[in-house]
Amino acid sequence: MTEHRSPTLSRRRLLCGAGIAAVAGLLAPALAAPLLSRPAFAATATNAAGTSLKVGDQRSTIRSLLEASGQLKDIPYTLEFADFPAAAPVLEALNAGAIDAGFAGDAAHAFALSNGLPARIISAARSDPGCIGLLVRKDSPIRTVADLKGRTITAVRGSIGHYLVVAALKANGLSVNDVTLAFLQPTEAKSAFSSGTVDAWAIWTLYVAQEVVASTGRVLVDGRGLLNNNAFISATDVAIAQKRALLQDYVARVAAARIWALDNVDRYARIWGDLVKVTPEVAVAAFNLERFRPVAVDDGIVADLQTTADFYTGIGVIQKPFTAAAHADRSFALDAGLLAQSARAG
Repeated sequence: MTEHRSPTLSRRRLLCGAGIAAVAGLLAPALAAPLLSRPAFAATATNAAGTSLKVGDQRSTIRSLLEASGQLKDIPYTLEFADFPAAAPVLEALNAGAIDAGFAGDAAHAFALSNGLPARIISAARSDPGCIGLLVRKDSPIRTVADLKGRTITAVRGSIGHYLVVAALKANGLSVNDVTLAFLQPTEAKSAFSSGTVDAWAIWTLYVAQEVVASTGRVLVDGRGLLNNNAFISATDVAIAQKRALLQDYVARVAAARIWALDNVDRYARIWGDLVKVTPEVAVAAFNLERFRPVAVDDGIVADLQTTADFYTGIGVIQKPFTAAAHADRSFALDAGLLAQSARAG
């Protein structure tokens, strides 16, 4: 019983105006032949509370991975997608109980969890930090980070882009007091960047690829050597208690899909590009910027999250004690063979 539709979300005021894109119908089967076997699903008493799983996505990233790899076939429960433009509204929907699980980066997770998000990390993936970029317009006179002094930079507050701004400034002898930070969501930030209202834009992956491929922006500095770039699927405490089997199946399918995509970039990019309305060239460029691969929720992942949280605590973004280990649920283990495939593919 596989169905893909957008859920009705309660407490919409918490979603920061983020639209929920309806995801209906399946794309051409010819594009979706799986090269990895789908994980087995074992129903248990823990999922007796329901047979549907509502998941939050960003720019159709997870949905397109599952579709392209064939992992959306034969799911024995209803899978509902809510699509958002960035991590913050995904985690706000999770906080509201409007979704069971959500996909977001480590920086956004640290910020949300420190503020009481009633959820735990159940799945992780690592990517190249080079996919996080501080952009300036192609014709900008800004050539170095030092040139940003006195300038206006936009980023999503609490995001990995915000982290990059602070880390890049610090590495070059500057601080946030030397610039003006304008906190905007990606759509508004893109408009401000294009119009020249802001001088630089700290953003990630697809947005970076769009500007670079179109030759409208260039990367002044990226995240290599400045930050980790991990992403997580987290689930509410209620969903973990009531829908464990569904969640285990879902994270296994996402992991298998990620591995498939690493070896089938063009095929995956066609589907993702169609969903987010970008050219195949932009979709391929975006995928190759990050190349996420699944990893275990282990000591290394927990340590990385603690490092991110400590960084934010140091600049006053996080103002409460934060212990990363308390927010990770390691019981949703991935198959050892799948992790070995991931290590080889990465």
